[in-house]
Amino acid sequence: MSIKPLKYYMLIAAFFAVFCVSAQQPNIQKKYDSLSAVLSKTQHKDSVILLLKQQQELAEALHNTSEQIKVFTRLAASSTRGSDAQAIYLKKAYALAEATKDTVALIQTSIQLARAYQVKNEYTQALSHVNNSLKLSEETANKITMIEGYSVRANINNNISQKAEAIKDLNSAKKIALQLPEKEEQLIPILKTQSFIYYSNGQYKEGLAILDEVVALYENAEKYRSSSIWRNNKAMIHLSCACVSIEEQKENLYTSIKNAKKINFNAGEAYANVHLARVLKSENKMDSAYFYLEEASKIQLGRRSKSFNGYLNQTKGDFWATKNNANQAIKYFTKAYDIWDELNVLKDKQYTAKALADFYQRKNNPKEAYKYLEIYTKIKDSAFSKQKVEELKEIELTYEFEKQQYKDSIQNAEALAVLDLKQQNELQEERHVQQILLGLFVVALALGGFAYYAYQRKKKTSKILDEKNKIIEKALQEKQLLLKEVHHRVKNNFQIVSSLLELQTKGIEDEKALDLANEGKNRVKSMALIHQKLYQNDTGLIDFDEYINVLVKELSYMYASDKKVATNINTENMQFDIDTAIPLGLIVNELITNAYKYAFDAAADNTLNISINKLNEDEYKLVVADNGKGIDDAIDLAKVKSLGLRLVRRLTKQLQGQFTLDNTKGATFEIIFKDTQKRALLD
Repeated sequence: MSIKPLKYYMLIAAFFAVFCVSAQQPNIQKKYDSLSAVLSKTQHKDSVILLLKQQQELAEALHNTSEQIKVFTRLAASSTRGSDAQAIYLKKAYALAEATKDTVALIQTSIQLARAYQVKNEYTQALSHVNNSLKLSEETANKITMIEGYSVRANINNNISQKAEAIKDLNSAKKIALQLPEKEEQLIPILKTQSFIYYSNGQYKEGLAILDEVVALYENAEKYRSSSIWRNNKAMIHLSCACVSIEEQKENLYTSIKNAKKINFNAGEAYANVHLARVLKSENKMDSAYFYLEEASKIQLGRRSKSFNGYLNQTKGDFWATKNNANQAIKYFTKAYDIWDELNVLKDKQYTAKALADFYQRKNNPKEAYKYLEIYTKIKDSAFSKQKVEELKEIELTYEFEKQQYKDSIQNAEALAVLDLKQQNELQEERHVQQILLGLFVVALALGGFAYYAYQRKKKTSKILDEKNKIIEKALQEKQLLLKEVHHRVKNNFQIVSSLLELQTKGIEDEKALDLANEGKNRVKSMALIHQKLYQNDTGLIDFDEYINVLVKELSYMYASDKKVATNINTENMQFDIDTAIPLGLIVNELITNAYKYAFDAAADNTLNISINKLNEDEYKLVVADNGKGIDDAIDLAKVKSLGLRLVRRLTKQLQGQFTLDNTKGATFEIIFKDTQKRALLD
């Protein structure tokens, strides 16, 4: 067979294969986009990884390399730090970036690989990757990634006891950061890293000086939350190193409390109070220390409360120990011990166990003293063993690092010989190209036939699915139309009932009976209005702002006559389904009717305020308030005979709510209720 016909057949087969695959591209893209939407709402780690793996397969099918890099990077971020899986995903991302010469992706994946190998304690690999990122960043003049690269390399150098190199890298990062417009944003993480390096090497004063710069940057930017956190961190270092005067420690914590109070940052204020109590105790100002401990106890914290309570109770135990009050010391040390035991904080658990053993021994309770002494000894022994292992590991890693540097120099010499051998192999491989071309033709022809078959089958399946989707969509439209018709007919039936009541009232002469008939008619109208709003929209929800405005107009027309009433309605963006809207609408109807009938005077400036607000995820609050004469305080709402107020109480129970009345300035009715979904959960 000649070469030209062979090439011709190969081109036809390749074109056919490309055509079949491209026909499936839109559907694959839709699936990819759908997975992106699902991922944006998914938080469970295992589910995220599963969805990302599916997305990676689709990105590969789309031949979209940039998306593949993003997906592999996200998979790495979702994996356990320092795990083999994280390194594998990052290597795949790096290989794709290298193949497509995507410099930005190469820089980012190199930095992430450096961090991953740092966590794995493989420092040679970590340095290799971070050096690569710095080289590329310098070539492309990317200052942001240069700063990030220098900071990461500084951390790695600190891990391998190269402190001078670490500080040098951080100074390089600072020089670049100072050239940027938003230099403060870039400087803060650099300074934090530099501070950590100093005090991890026992240079507390140098570390604290850097932290002063961090705090100053936060306070100049009025970021008081971050300022309070880092002032509290400074306080912990002060207590550890005893390298700062008492007055300076107190001034730091007073400022922390002040900044935390500015923004209602409860956690920052609470921790600062406890730190301050410890400082004052060291100064033997016990009354002041007790005051700040009590202040800390009053502050309510959220999810961090358990850890804080452990710290607070341990500090209280220390306080009473200083006062030689054994009973109080045991009380608070026990509380702290229980928390540290639950959270498995071994260092603090060891401290409180030792304190409890000492105090139980003073109290002549050998059983409890022995119990806590045994716990203390076990923790101490395990910590000592762990420390020895870590020291041996550090020596081993330092040796491995030096040995690897020596091996690298040998490998460079060997690489030249390997390169010559590789060139010879490439020449030999070229001789097999013609044989490979023939094999490729056969494979391409088979793949083309398979792709055509798969395309036809996919097309047939898609057609069947489209037909089924049309049937479902049509059925859904018919259902929605039928539901609208039902609401329309219900509304018409309510209107007929209302009209019948209207006709009936014309023959009633007794005023009380006439009022009852009118009230019944209004209740029917309020329910009819709900169904009218339902068939006028497609959401299945009632816009209560619009509903209440219409209802107020109806009732003011009926009751206001010569009374001038200014109505303020604040119910924007409040929407409820029919199960909530019907009882809520009747409640509003009864309370507005009550106001118009009994509260207002023709000679006065009458005001009616109606509002609905969402209190939290579970509850809403309805307020109907007037400035009239109010309801007699002697009336017991639980035993009232008025049909309207009894109906309000019953409907409030139906909404699983609470009904209260305030007569301070007129009558103010407050009803706290739950929507349908939350009521269903309670049921």
